[in-house]
Amino acid sequence: MSFNCHHHFFIIAEKTAMSIMQRIADARSNSRKDSWDGPFDVNIEETGKTQRFERSRNTDETKDYNDRLRAWGEKVKGALPDSISSHSIKGSKLSNSIKNTYYKEFGEIYRLGFSFAREGIFVHKGVGRGYVMRGTSVVKTAKTEGFNRKEKPWFNPVVASFIPELEQIIVEHTDSAVINSSRIFIR
Repeated sequence: MSFNCHHHFFIIAEKTAMSIMQRIADARSNSRKDSWDGPFDVNIEETGKTQRFERSRNTDETKDYNDRLRAWGEKVKGALPDSISSHSIKGSKLSNSIKNTYYKEFGEIYRLGFSFAREGIFVHKGVGRGYVMRGTSVVKTAKTEGFNRKEKPWFNPVVASFIPELEQIIVEHTDSAVINSSRIFIR
């Protein structure tokens, strides 16, 4: 499966204020300028806090929504070790380090993602002995012939395959959110 790490997924369920769109555009342009190592998360943005506050009054609906988002996170977290294994990545440190992250506002999850050992970034990009990161590119520093390190994209394809399900969960809960997933992928 070929995957472009700079491809960003956005869903606009309803017309939103220009300020949010401008913030997203700024985040996208800034993310291309620098190497960025995390956190790897998705923001669920709205034009104001009023909608989230109003929804928080219905605690059963908020609990159900949060439970669905946590279940999505657990499903992705469960698929990542299989991806690590399929890429023949040795050791268990990376698999054991994967954690879900959730941030709430008015009791509702508005940001969710993953954290893991820093080695996961290097393995994904093909960085290792004799190969270093310069910006967002891998550069060979070893004196041996050829470019022998290969990327092992264990993270991005897995997360990308689950994004449509996440989008559906959010759209069913609110029709005024913008999903900013530009920071979920390793670049």
